[in-house]
Amino acid sequence: MEDMMKEQNAAVNEAAEYLDQIPKFSKEKHTVETVREMLKILGISQEDMKIVHIAGTNGKGSVCAFLSSILRESGHSFAVFTSPHLLSIRERFAFNGRDVEDELFLFAFRKVCDALEAFGEIGAGHPSYFEFLFLMFMVMVKESPCDYVILETGLGGRLDATNCVEHPLAAVITSVSLDHMEYLGDTVSKIAGEKAGIIKAGVPVIFDNTSAEASSVIRAKAEEMGSRAWPVDNTSYSGLELDGDHLKLLAKNKDGDREYRLDIPFAAEYQAVNSMLAFRTAELMGIGEDVICRGIGQAVWPGRMEQIMKDVYLDGAHNEGGIREFAKAARTIAARHGGRKILVFAVVSDKEYREMAEILCREFMPDVLILTQIEYGRGLAINELNQAAHDAWNAVDGRAGTRDNGSGHDIRVIKTVEEALKEAVNEKKAEDTVFCAGSLYLIGEIKDVLRRNKT
Repeated sequence: MEDMMKEQNAAVNEAAEYLDQIPKFSKEKHTVETVREMLKILGISQEDMKIVHIAGTNGKGSVCAFLSSILRESGHSFAVFTSPHLLSIRERFAFNGRDVEDELFLFAFRKVCDALEAFGEIGAGHPSYFEFLFLMFMVMVKESPCDYVILETGLGGRLDATNCVEHPLAAVITSVSLDHMEYLGDTVSKIAGEKAGIIKAGVPVIFDNTSAEASSVIRAKAEEMGSRAWPVDNTSYSGLELDGDHLKLLAKNKDGDREYRLDIPFAAEYQAVNSMLAFRTAELMGIGEDVICRGIGQAVWPGRMEQIMKDVYLDGAHNEGGIREFAKAARTIAARHGGRKILVFAVVSDKEYREMAEILCREFMPDVLILTQIEYGRGLAINELNQAAHDAWNAVDGRAGTRDNGSGHDIRVIKTVEEALKEAVNEKKAEDTVFCAGSLYLIGEIKDVLRRNKT
């Protein structure tokens, strides 16, 4: 038995290594129509799948987590496709709240590999990394059917591989802000247009209504498609308060005539709207409000203002909109203790890291800023991040354009994530609060450090 497990683990690792190599021989993403053809070759039909399709800039994963917990509480079986992963690629495929089993992962991987030649026969090249994973997930769902499928888009929506889904049960659009502008457009309206591309004719759309610019685009698309639009914002609830590491509020039902007490197990205020997006979606799925409340109260989503030790938090904020919400939430959490705010910060190179750094310095104002470099291939070089941090403080202090060293601010450069975390924890006094943010890849590396130090 032990030898079999070792052999299986080795096979999973080999599959993961193959998947990681895909960008080397996958030249471009395929059209939605071609992905549908690939699914046909794999013998997969969507007709019997009840799919909730989720797009947005920030909050997609949180809404998936809330919906997963609600479905688990309701007794329904479900499968969830999300990205990225923190430690293991199997995290992207969850069945009934657990990472996919090795056997099903390997079955799906081999099934897609076996179809590569047939894909070529229809004029399609090798699937992209994300397409390959999506195809694997759909194979898994066919092999292990469930009541509901929760499908998170990758990049965008309109041209996303997951948008091959033709008849979802509902479309959900979380907050929209500037990210991946080289692909999705350089304004919130343009990006919202890409996200709104998942809206299908007659299918209800539940959306984050906190950005007027994004909302107008989403409403227009919903009207064009004859779809009922369900906006969610701070009028969807009342009595929001932070109680320890939980948010509490009164959630209004879709008819607006009843309120339900929600205890949200996250300390970040941005989770209020995310939880209400899940609440409204579950209502439209026919799940009772009491069950919804219990499910939301038991939700778990690693790396989203997650407390890993006393007063040490991880948050995967990785773009301007996410960093702005992080700064607001982290300020509130730290204020309860009255001590210093210590921040470990790292980013990937294709993000708007200069803008992120300035938002942090201006709106969060860390007392100690510890910069580090993600080991992941796209991690921004630490000298560039260091320059961006100094420039950000200079801008905040009214010295924009100067080349001084950000005098008066405690900026530390630590080469590895493990050493940066150790520096932050060692620096922390009882009244201080430590935060780690800037990239989900940073959070993944910290998780790996914690795992290794436990064994």
